[in-house]
Amino acid sequence: MKYGSGGLPYEFKAVIAGNHELTFDKDFMAELVKQDYYRFPSVSKLKPEDFDDVQSLLTNCVYLQDSDVTIKGFRIYGAPCLHPLWTPWFNGWGFNLPRGQSLLDKWNLVPEGIDILMTHGPPLGFRDWVPKELQRVGCVELLNTVQKRVRPKLHAFGGIHEGYGIMTDGYTTFINASTCTVSFQPTNPPIVFDLPTPSSS
Repeated sequence: MKYGSGGLPYEFKAVIAGNHELTFDKDFMAELVKQDYYRFPSVSKLKPEDFDDVQSLLTNCVYLQDSDVTIKGFRIYGAPCLHPLWTPWFNGWGFNLPRGQSLLDKWNLVPEGIDILMTHGPPLGFRDWVPKELQRVGCVELLNTVQKRVRPKLHAFGGIHEGYGIMTDGYTTFINASTCTVSFQPTNPPIVFDLPTPSSS
């Protein structure tokens, strides 16, 4: 069975999980199975071995979860979920952590020297406005990590569908590349971008 990006016709693909990829978050799933969580009544039928090796279903790509890879000279770091792999708690989905130290500890795993940062959720203030909630839902800890320490050339995310588009702070380009619209229709066109080839390659 192919899952996700396996059939896309590109030489290299780096992917991360989002908040809907619940089975990629083993701790979340273990709790869900125990609770028979009301949003997912069929979960009680699952056993840990049903989702223990879910990453093996991804084909023809590199899955990043708090890890990095170098492709064509670009160092890419990926962290799953809604507000980053590790996303501030958001409506009981996978890969959620409380704002503050727990989330900062996750972002402190991102090494310096990254060219491209991939997270599921946005940093505070960049393509993170949710009109229905009348608030920004981005992660302040991620913002500080991106602007004060890591400083990637590109930060790509997509968890806040309403924020589809591009912004910059003058150094980092922020791309909310959500495929889905706010009504969960996968109709947003891909965002194509160019980066200068790293001088080390």
